[in-house]
Amino acid sequence: MKIAFLSHAAASIYHFRLPIIKALLKRGDEILVLVPRDEYALKLENLSKELNFKLVFYDLNRKSLNPFVVFKNFLSLIKLLKSFKIELIQTAAHKSNTLGILASKFAKIPYKIALVEGLGSFYINESFKSFLIRKNIEFLYKLSFKVANLFIFVNESNAKFMHKLGLSEKKICIIKSVGINLKQFFPMKISKEVKEDFLKKLNLAQKPVVLMVARALWHKGVAEFYESANALFERANFILVGGRDDNISCASLEFLTSGKVCYLGARDDIAFLLNLCDIFVLPSYKEGFPVSVLEAKACGKACVVSDCEGCVEAVLNGHDGLLVKTKDAKDLSEKIEILLNDEKLRENLGKNAFKEALKYDDEEIAKKYLKAYDSLKFRKENV
Repeated sequence: MKIAFLSHAAASIYHFRLPIIKALLKRGDEILVLVPRDEYALKLENLSKELNFKLVFYDLNRKSLNPFVVFKNFLSLIKLLKSFKIELIQTAAHKSNTLGILASKFAKIPYKIALVEGLGSFYINESFKSFLIRKNIEFLYKLSFKVANLFIFVNESNAKFMHKLGLSEKKICIIKSVGINLKQFFPMKISKEVKEDFLKKLNLAQKPVVLMVARALWHKGVAEFYESANALFERANFILVGGRDDNISCASLEFLTSGKVCYLGARDDIAFLLNLCDIFVLPSYKEGFPVSVLEAKACGKACVVSDCEGCVEAVLNGHDGLLVKTKDAKDLSEKIEILLNDEKLRENLGKNAFKEALKYDDEEIAKKYLKAYDSLKFRKENV
């Protein structure tokens, strides 16, 4: 079968789709990856040669809301999709799940699957502009509901939302998380000397480390993390790891480099940092199914996360982590302090977290996706 992956960002394919692509290639499927040319383009080009899948770049202005630009991109995508004899296509993110699915219909692709990994910042911001954009997104989704064969969700909350919006229950499939690489993320013993040297290089005191890994966006809970750092800086080192971009919700570099948080920017040594830290924190306002939390759990770390959608499905309060009230820096500080005061509790939560993370091996998750793809062909043959 010739299967295509359509994404709004090459990074999404690079970080989250490779286990599925590898599984499909292993069983003999032909894979086509369509992405706009961005900073991950070269990495994907190298991987396409190594793994033997076809990589195609298409025109997409990700941030443009100009209807003329969007329509031009839409027509260009239809033309491109028509040039390949694709049998099944999987999309992800709002533009791909709506316009991409509709373009696939015009390109006469038999099987169309949309993956919803979260609703995004437009469902967090309360501005009038965000309200209008949400209405436009929902209108397009209602069209794609009729066209797509299947919608895959990483959490139950988003599935319920789309069902209320008009998506047939027969087209809903829930596969929690996109999975994590358990060969990369696992408990590693970081020696006292290595940890001391790491903190010394950052001019940090020899104290416990509270780590947050996320893009530096306000709706990831950056402000609350900084407030907690200001309240607890005498007890622990607070470290934020995550890149910045031109997103309007991104915190300024001036803010990120102020206060009591050590901001490290984007890093490639996440597994090392997770094993080095004592507590992992994600005070986000809304998530799909947070991979960063699963990675922390796989490294055997107690997690403190907000009680928002997505996070509540990734952490069971009191079992493998602690839940805090969303947008509540005081509650966040109190829960972090509980773990700072109780090393035994941290260890117990971390042990449970590791056991839970084993359920999300990306190779096992990939099998669930393949089963979902194959179910479509079975359904059509039995209509």
